[in-house]
Amino acid sequence: MREASGVREASGVREDSSPRDVFEGEPRGGGRRAEDLGLRSGRSMEVYFPPAENAASAELALLDRVLDMRRQDPTTYPASDNPYRISYAVYNLRSPEIIAKLIEAAQQGVDVKVMVDARQIAPDHPWNKVDEAFEEAGLVVVRNDAEVGDESLRQAAHLIGIQSGHLMHLKTRVFSYRDEQGRVRKAVLSGSMNPGDGATRNDENLNLILDPNVVEAYEQKLSDVFHHQRTANQWNSASGVNVLFTPCRSGVRPIEKLFEWIDAENELILISVFDLTNLVSPSDRRTLVDHLAEAKARGAEVVVVTDRKKSDGRDAEGNRVMMYGFYASNDMIDEMLEDAGIPVYEFVNDAGEFNAMHARSAVFGLTNMKVMTGAGNWTRAGIGSGNRRGRNEESFIFIDSSRLDDNRTGRRYLGNALSILRNYQEQDTNPEPAEALIQRLMKRPEWPRVDIDPRTWLSPEQCAAYGREGQTIVLRSDDEWLNNLLGPEGFRVRWDDPARMIRVPFGALAKFNIYTRAEDGSDGSDGAGGAGGAGGAGGADGIDGAETLRERSVERIAIPPADTPEFPSFTASPRADRD
Repeated sequence: MREASGVREASGVREDSSPRDVFEGEPRGGGRRAEDLGLRSGRSMEVYFPPAENAASAELALLDRVLDMRRQDPTTYPASDNPYRISYAVYNLRSPEIIAKLIEAAQQGVDVKVMVDARQIAPDHPWNKVDEAFEEAGLVVVRNDAEVGDESLRQAAHLIGIQSGHLMHLKTRVFSYRDEQGRVRKAVLSGSMNPGDGATRNDENLNLILDPNVVEAYEQKLSDVFHHQRTANQWNSASGVNVLFTPCRSGVRPIEKLFEWIDAENELILISVFDLTNLVSPSDRRTLVDHLAEAKARGAEVVVVTDRKKSDGRDAEGNRVMMYGFYASNDMIDEMLEDAGIPVYEFVNDAGEFNAMHARSAVFGLTNMKVMTGAGNWTRAGIGSGNRRGRNEESFIFIDSSRLDDNRTGRRYLGNALSILRNYQEQDTNPEPAEALIQRLMKRPEWPRVDIDPRTWLSPEQCAAYGREGQTIVLRSDDEWLNNLLGPEGFRVRWDDPARMIRVPFGALAKFNIYTRAEDGSDGSDGAGGAGGAGGAGGADGIDGAETLRERSVERIAIPPADTPEFPSFTASPRADRD
């Protein structure tokens, strides 16, 4: 079940129906450019949520920016001093557009190093073509670094399969280039999303991070992966963003920080994780279910969302499903959570046979929001459990959003979780329908409220239909709470008026009716009736005979929009990225 038509995002500022460009600057060289790899508003972080948002376009914009600046720089650099670098450490790589950009970058003198899990380019994975594409372009390919004794060949490889005995699962991209002033600029993309074709239809997250300390940590991790070394984790308590890795040789373990944040939370814990197991806390040897149940007993709302095919081994119709060549198993943690009174929503992304609810995130709190996200699943191999350390190559991003951006990123993750609950709510109504849960959450005194200009709820088509010269648009609602905010005579819109905000609960569904009134007192029905697919052009509202109903129950979600560039969507292949 995909996002319902008629549901759009709104914010306190005017929002167009098409996504806005995350980066400064204009399209250049056949693609958008990421001006100084900087966000337009000066933020040091942005997050994208496929399939609703086009995360792949941000990745292409970063590739284009490095390429553009390399073409403009005539300098020939020795390999060790080349400021133009693109480094990937990803589970697999299937996007034809991204593969083509990487090949072009290598041919233009960019230092390109792509590490993938060696099994993904093995002969028994013929659907993965990145190795063939690189070889056809004349680039150096090492399919399995464990089988190559020549270190110079490993160093020269543009594509290298990492064989570690466990998953090379980082899903990380690092970009570096020299700008017009000669300064070296760097950025990281990392999250749950592989650079794949079918991944654009998964429910995912992908984080763009510009913080130099976090970028440096990722660069060190990629070096450690290449040299098969464990990472020394660092934690900066003064920073809004930290990243912790597995396997680690020292420093804070990500599982320790996860349980620390759970135990400190009294307001909200909203978990959305593809693969979830009953982890054991290293400090007290008690389980994840135990700690979440304690949080609930303290008064925190605890909600879990997961992929049903992964948690139960069954699709939406109850049929057993295959994953990775085997029947998927049934993990009992969902039943244990429900026995503890914690609602668990198990959904199936039905965009395609291999698509998934693939995100990994947890939102902590409403007043001072924190987010844990990244590439790793909450499994023993991924994050560790008890004294057993995580074995996969993973990254876990910890965001103190109140410190970083006044809770903006926290609200973005919360808003995405609400969207997922609503988009799939018909699949799972136990223990209560998703909308009933959301309405209950919104009654908490700590629940955030946002200032909205109701004009942003109108699409450009509706503006064209109703916003003609000499007309006033009036918004009214059948919902008492919203009608009280809009005013007894409705919210009257003139496009030359200054913004007028109303304060609504974050994530509220705003259902309203659109009327028009001509300045001469007539109902304006012969000018705007039915245009733009609005429909329902009959009948006065019974108040003064001067307003005509144009559209009923239009829904908007009060979620701050992502600064997402607009790019053509990609065609999904029969096999999606799901690990």
